[in-house]
Amino acid sequence: MMSLLCRSWLLLMLLLQLLFPTIAAEQCTLRMAAETDFPPHLIQRDGQWGGLSVELLQRLASEVNCQLSFINSPWLRSLQQSESGELDVLSHLSVSPQRKEHFAFIGPHHIEAIYLIGDPAVLPALNNLQQLTQDKDLGSIASLHGAYYGEEFSKLSQHPALARQLVSISSIQDKLALLRAGRVNAILEDLSVLHYWQQHSYPMAEKYQPLLLVYESPVYFGLSKTALSEQQIQQLTAAWHKLYHNGELAAIYRKYQLDPARLLPDALVD
Repeated sequence: MMSLLCRSWLLLMLLLQLLFPTIAAEQCTLRMAAETDFPPHLIQRDGQWGGLSVELLQRLASEVNCQLSFINSPWLRSLQQSESGELDVLSHLSVSPQRKEHFAFIGPHHIEAIYLIGDPAVLPALNNLQQLTQDKDLGSIASLHGAYYGEEFSKLSQHPALARQLVSISSIQDKLALLRAGRVNAILEDLSVLHYWQQHSYPMAEKYQPLLLVYESPVYFGLSKTALSEQQIQQLTAAWHKLYHNGELAAIYRKYQLDPARLLPDALVD
């Protein structure tokens, strides 16, 4: 009798596996876009991804019994893949009405401070962005295609005097290398990235300094509403709140010499 019962259970389990072979795996894997180094947030070493954003998402995923996988995808394509459901989560996403249609937002996980960065010894001093449309010319400024640098910059970039200075790049390349090679005279970059270069003695990093604040704003993890169910988004949001309030997220920030006190109160942006 016991043998027959055991066989019945085995048969039932086999039937369930045949009917639902991948549901658990799909629910427990979060696909994140990662293309190239963006320290301290994304750092690739020996084929493995690390960095602040990665550690935050790995801890969040483990809290809901999921794993994090990485999809090689440039920034602009990753936005499109998230909207179509091919990616589950993006980091460093600013909030806009258009993006709210496709993403739920968790965080913020970083306060992004975008500066014009270059060599002050050879570039003219700047007091405001409007000067780039008037009497100040930096020659060439690298900007990431599809990135948002604030409403003021968006409007001014339509002016011919500034538009001719902008060099659009399609992916998060090594912008410090572009500066060193003389391919651009300035870059638009988060201040935390410059500080990382300098703290870790990247070649010629000390030569480059922030010239002018362009835009400062909180950025979030964006969860694809196409790829994830409402229940999954709620679970991830609750997990983020828990980790935020019990101090585990703050401990991760301190590893990267970043002040967790600069974080705004955690929230899901509707």
